[in-house]
Amino acid sequence: MARPGRLLFAAAALLFALRCCFVPGPSAAPKAQSEFNPAVAASAALPALTMLAEDAEAKYGDQRKFAAVLVPLTTLVFPAVAMGMFVLYSFQDDAFWRVVPGTKRAQEMEDAWREHPLFANSQDPFDGLVNPDDYEKGLEEAWERAKPAGSTVTVKDKLQQLSKQNNPHWESWRKLSA
Repeated sequence: MARPGRLLFAAAALLFALRCCFVPGPSAAPKAQSEFNPAVAASAALPALTMLAEDAEAKYGDQRKFAAVLVPLTTLVFPAVAMGMFVLYSFQDDAFWRVVPGTKRAQEMEDAWREHPLFANSQDPFDGLVNPDDYEKGLEEAWERAKPAGSTVTVKDKLQQLSKQNNPHWESWRKLSA
């Protein structure tokens, strides 16, 4: 059973806490200071100054001036210049060098990345393995258990074939990483 004293104590604490949530009466309020603040006066005068400004509206004739310039500019000049620049750009040898892998510029960029020691082996399929020989041995054992009867495919031949297809410089990188 709950004791009535605890309930009465909780109600008194709640009322005391609620007392802090209300604004004090006029007799307890602090006296206002009567200093002149120029920033407050300027901010109060700004709405009155906006009545002096002219309304933002287009007058008759303004629309024709803008249309005479903007319509030909946006429908004829800008598209013609953009298309002409694209045509000139697309006829260069290395225009889309980021998406066409065999271009001269793409090869230069790839060679520049390969010169950096952190990216020299980034295309090597075994890059990052702690022990590539252990990986190949485990792969060979797994293939021997899973290969179909009569199959002559070996793991080493298949790995070299796949690596050469994906990366023509695989052998040179393999020698560098060894």
